[in-house]
Amino acid sequence: MNLYKWYVKQLNLLIMKIWRLISGILSMVSFLIITFQSCATGVVNVLEDNNHDTSDVAGFFVALGLLVAGTVATILWKNASKGGDISLIVIYGLTALLGFVNLGTFSDLAIWSSWALFCAIMAGVALYLHSQEQASDEYESGYAVPQMPSANIARKECPNCHAINEVGSLFCSSCGYRFPVQTFCKNCGKQLKPGNTFCTNCGTKCD
Repeated sequence: MNLYKWYVKQLNLLIMKIWRLISGILSMVSFLIITFQSCATGVVNVLEDNNHDTSDVAGFFVALGLLVAGTVATILWKNASKGGDISLIVIYGLTALLGFVNLGTFSDLAIWSSWALFCAIMAGVALYLHSQEQASDEYESGYAVPQMPSANIARKECPNCHAINEVGSLFCSSCGYRFPVQTFCKNCGKQLKPGNTFCTNCGTKCD
């Protein structure tokens, strides 16, 4: 990995950490605000006999969803993980959907639902960056060019299992077959066959 890619990677990680921390704190703070607004909307609906409006109840569940998501984001702000990002996508996404579906007297519910949707999108971006980072690390650390056997190393085939062994091996590395001991003429260096009394190349008597 070159220096530029390393800096980009570290910058992305820093941005995602800051986003988790800030979004987590804001989501937990918004729980108190939305809960108060939901209660106020509920009182207005009772006074106006608006029994068909459910935005006050939906607002409470949106507040609860933001509280849970904010807690998760704050806990995981330093240690990013796919599981954490997926959890944030699901919680923020369901929270946004619940708010948008139940818009009514509680007009600010659209703002809080939009905030939840934005956080869900950012969690998706964090998940994508985390996946790209992991794939890049696996490629750079796990991909290696296989080492080919050196062409200069002499090898021989085992007559029992046909495995390839280095010349000079006493036993086959695959089946344990004992190779015949090779002898050479002390005069000309030619390999002698088992049972030879004289060298077939120079006629020197074998010891």
